[in-house]
Amino acid sequence: MDKNTVIGTVLICLLMVGYYFFTRPSEEDLQRRAQYLDSLRNVEIQKELQRQQDSIVAAEMLKKELENVDSTGVVPEENLIREYGSFYKSAQGTQEFSTLENNLISIEMSNKGGKPYRVLVKDYLTHKQTPLYLLAGDSTHFGLLLSEIGRSTDEMYFTTDGVVQSTADSSQKISYRLSVNEFSYIEYTYVLPQNSYRLSLNIKTVGMDKYIRESRFNLLWNSTLNVLEKSKNSESINTTIVWKYFEDDSETLNPRSKDDEKEKLSGQVKWVCFKQHFFSAALIADDRFERGGDVYSKVLTNSDTTMKEFTANLFLPKAESTDLSFFFGPNHLPVLKSQEVELEDILDLGWFGFITKYAIVPIFNWLRGFIENMGLVILLMTIILKLILFPLTFKSYLSTARMRVIKPYVEEINAKYPDPADAMKKQTATMDLYKKVGINPMGGCLPLLIQFPILVAMFRFFPASIELRQESFLWADDLSTYDSIFEWTTHIPIISSIYGNHISLFTLLMAASMIVVNKINTANTAPVQTPGMPNMNVMMWIMSIMMIFWFNDYSAGLSYYYLLANVITMLQTVLIRQFVNDEKVLKKMEANKAKAPKKTKSNFQKRLEQMAKEQQKNLRK
Repeated sequence: MDKNTVIGTVLICLLMVGYYFFTRPSEEDLQRRAQYLDSLRNVEIQKELQRQQDSIVAAEMLKKELENVDSTGVVPEENLIREYGSFYKSAQGTQEFSTLENNLISIEMSNKGGKPYRVLVKDYLTHKQTPLYLLAGDSTHFGLLLSEIGRSTDEMYFTTDGVVQSTADSSQKISYRLSVNEFSYIEYTYVLPQNSYRLSLNIKTVGMDKYIRESRFNLLWNSTLNVLEKSKNSESINTTIVWKYFEDDSETLNPRSKDDEKEKLSGQVKWVCFKQHFFSAALIADDRFERGGDVYSKVLTNSDTTMKEFTANLFLPKAESTDLSFFFGPNHLPVLKSQEVELEDILDLGWFGFITKYAIVPIFNWLRGFIENMGLVILLMTIILKLILFPLTFKSYLSTARMRVIKPYVEEINAKYPDPADAMKKQTATMDLYKKVGINPMGGCLPLLIQFPILVAMFRFFPASIELRQESFLWADDLSTYDSIFEWTTHIPIISSIYGNHISLFTLLMAASMIVVNKINTANTAPVQTPGMPNMNVMMWIMSIMMIFWFNDYSAGLSYYYLLANVITMLQTVLIRQFVNDEKVLKKMEANKAKAPKKTKSNFQKRLEQMAKEQQKNLRK
């Protein structure tokens, strides 16, 4: 492998290693993190102890209440007043449901808590081909905390006539009211427009200053997230809480953490999103939430059907009327952008997300406009990108050919200056040779670095693309997750934890294509192993084998794209060989050398040589 290719590969590796070292937490950060987690555990322990004590007290109170029930089995009014204060009339009731529906979603509303109970997202199914519901019914909580009694409106029964009204613009509307008396109440009014994933909510409070004494409303939203995709592990590492500060950047909890995560909200928040891999539920303020609150993620490991439990504790400005909205829908870039609140920030597109948004997605959507088969779309998109990058590929190959044919001249210079003390002279002579024949030492490296952002952008695009979800191609039944030609249920130590319990054929083909491309590059560059330098051929073999483990659980669409990219690279190399002849390249370089003007040393070069001579004298001494 020639020097330029080695330099380019090393620079790319250095970029990746540098990213790891610059972004990894310091020892102080790790210590603070450990202290923070310890404090959280202590708090959770205290909470658990308190919950146990409360359970004992509640059990005793319930026993006393049951002893005092009347002949109809109804808890006496005085007991309800003691527990629920002025809201005692709403403490008991029968849960009833109403439905708000348009062409995109169907929302089941409950009078208990006056909240969205669960949401059916139409036109989508779970991996098991069952209806796809967001929110988890009874495990979803939404309500205002009432300071007078220390309880949430989520526990109480709102009154409603259960009638879904249609507005002039065909929107559907329903209202729920929680009353202390006819002059003091909280009213929720929900409106679902047609052709929208957005459910608006108006919270109206009348005469509630006596019952909500704080200067702002405390709003609590909690839900358990069900598994919707084929791979729980892959879905879980793409499931997290994302929030956006008002007129500022968005932030997120670590989705890959195996521990519970909690974060204080340091500023005013515009929205909080419970994001799953391909679907999200978001709570959006028309203006903003007040400063403060927190978000909390709990990992659920004892169930195959649930992943995580999310909680958002938010504050609303105290007003007679407050407007919010829910978003229940797919993580589809155009849909998210159409919400006009920068909800597209929930998509993790990496450093080079602008390439995805403004280049990859437009090409992808354009192809999808007239081609249904997703495998063909990926094929054509790969061809288009390779054609766009072909000038860089050609330039890189030409630079490699130049370095290959100039190699005998470089070896002559190396033989002329065998002494390590003459390293500066050898380097100067080599650079003079490159200049005379018209070689740019970075000519083969820069094209590789320019293509690197696109490589990373595609790595982020395919796993995040809902367009691939449940799209089949060849043996893969879902390009958004792994393809499998063989699976097993027996747990194999180490293998199961590192590789998994299935074999992905697209991953194997991608790794094989990497090996072939490496062999072609090795044949083109005719590398000479330099003492002290790693064997790049061996490194590429190791990298190909590692890819088999890394990509086995990844999106089949991503492995398929890399496979196509490697195959097209092979074809381009064969094509370029027909036009780039070593003899012609050598003649061109010799002609450049003959035309090169007589070398004149600049003052800067003279100073460098003088410094090199002094350094060599010092080394001899």
